[in-house]
Amino acid sequence: MSEYPTLTEMGVAEDSIEEIYKYSLRQEVDQDVLKIYFKRGKSSLLPKSKKFKFGRAAHTHRVDSSQNKYQEFAEMSPFLMKAIDELHKLVQHEHEITDLKARLLNDLEHLEKVMANKIRDLRDDIEKLK
Repeated sequence: MSEYPTLTEMGVAEDSIEEIYKYSLRQEVDQDVLKIYFKRGKSSLLPKSKKFKFGRAAHTHRVDSSQNKYQEFAEMSPFLMKAIDELHKLVQHEHEITDLKARLLNDLEHLEKVMANKIRDLRDDIEKLK
């Protein structure tokens, strides 16, 4: 069983799931459009993105019982929400790795500056002793 069953059910190949690096979601009239972007090599014949359209369910709710007013609301597909949860896990993991790398590089740079300053201070102290 796939770790990402909704994406698999949508037709995203198992080996392509790990190549997802971002996604976008927009609303067009009565549809939600989900676009998934993949990391592909220059020589790859596979698409760099895939677009999926999901219909919105329309519901009418009473907003004012005293005046008998109703308003229509459009809800996002539950299947789409599951797909977004899976995509968020994939993309969030990528950001966590990137964030960790950036933080480690910043820590290393700070440590290098601190060490350079300490070495300079020690050399200055040695010079004063001569």
